[in-house]
Amino acid sequence: MSETSVTALTGYLDNLTAEEEAKLQEAWAHLLRLCGVEGSDKLPPADRTGELLEQHLDPAGLKSAAVFRERLWSFILVDEPDVLVLRFLRARKWDVDRAVAMLASAVGWRHERRLKADVIRRGDAVGPDAPADDDGSFLAQYRSGKAYVRGSDREGRPVFVIRVRLHDPKLQSPEAMERFVLHNIETIRATLRHPREKACLLFDLTGFGLKNMDFHVVKFLVQVFEARYPEYLGVVLVHNAPFIFWGVWKVIKPWLDPVIASKINFTSGGADLARFIAPEELQTCFGGKDGWEYKYIEPVPGENDRLESEKKADVEAERDGLIRRFERLSVEWAALDARSAEAKQKSADRREVAKQLSDAYWKLDPYIRARTYYDRAGVLSSSGAVDYRAAQ
Repeated sequence: MSETSVTALTGYLDNLTAEEEAKLQEAWAHLLRLCGVEGSDKLPPADRTGELLEQHLDPAGLKSAAVFRERLWSFILVDEPDVLVLRFLRARKWDVDRAVAMLASAVGWRHERRLKADVIRRGDAVGPDAPADDDGSFLAQYRSGKAYVRGSDREGRPVFVIRVRLHDPKLQSPEAMERFVLHNIETIRATLRHPREKACLLFDLTGFGLKNMDFHVVKFLVQVFEARYPEYLGVVLVHNAPFIFWGVWKVIKPWLDPVIASKINFTSGGADLARFIAPEELQTCFGGKDGWEYKYIEPVPGENDRLESEKKADVEAERDGLIRRFERLSVEWAALDARSAEAKQKSADRREVAKQLSDAYWKLDPYIRARTYYDRAGVLSSSGAVDYRAAQ
């Protein structure tokens, strides 16, 4: 099934069954109460929200409704709100309590990992004085070309290439590598749009040796894609695996969640890889027709000046007004029978505001997110438009 026709799949925005729509309403009822939104206390099933708060939010330091609300919307960012919530519902097979608990846990984890303050705000222009930079090793990873986005696969998903032979675990600490991974994931998130909600991950094992193996990074990737970024992976391609890799695979395979394991495909040679990525979108080093080669574009002085601008407060206020409107509509929608005409109209109203929220995010973006290689290369424009082949 093509990602471009994802609207043909149930469980995704624009194609929910009545039962799935009701599950989405129930999930939002919990979230709205946890955010302290007026009127949400009257939404069913109110009795379980307190239990969710006690079990999952308090340990994550989210006791305050205002704190939870701020961190939830910091997670949503450019995503349409329902798209994010549906990711967690699908990941927990439509068990609403487990999905909301998983989402709440991810919200708390993002704060603990300082994604907003250190990863998104600092970007790849950090200096050696940054605590997480390991005296420049973070930026060195971008310069190395070990990981980058180029082109789209046959389902329209961005192709994130990881050239494993260029990775040396000894050149940076595990903490710096984790931050590099998270910065890449967050950057790719900013390029994803419904209905293309997922990415293609291409591990190029050409020239792989045991010196390149980093079990810590692999385990970290498995953990974050399973528990923190569910439903972001469309397909995983393990390309040109040498004989020595299969011993490593015996160690890695038991770590994999069955859903992630089902997305993994092993390929060998250009023709095999072309089953997933058209030759026009595939680099010549993989047997395709795209002669582009990665070259890091250095940070530009002054590109992040707006991070300190006083205008940020005005732009945030505009977006917060839309958030409050979306929340009010959601309270009204969540109280209705999902099958009713009134609920369908209210759902359409919410969707319109959600689109306005996405547009409003791009006004806020330069005030909260540091520029990256992908901004400088033109892959991601200031308006949010995306071109995965922009850098020529």
